[in-house]
Amino acid sequence: MSFYIYRPVQQVFLAEDETTWTDSLLSAAGFTSRAMADDIAIRQLGEGHDACVLDDGVDD
Repeated sequence: MSFYIYRPVQQVFLAEDETTWTDSLLSAAGFTSRAMADDIAIRQLGEGHDACVLDDGVDD
């Protein structure tokens, strides 16, 4: 399963370079755990950010 950082208001995902944002899930950075994605969202956006972590629903 992969986890993605999504900003619903802007309708963008954190891109593979982990610094820019993309509207394509295919270009989004995938993380191996929800905790890792949460930590990166806080690093990129700060505490109380507007992003959420989504999973792809695929069991590996």
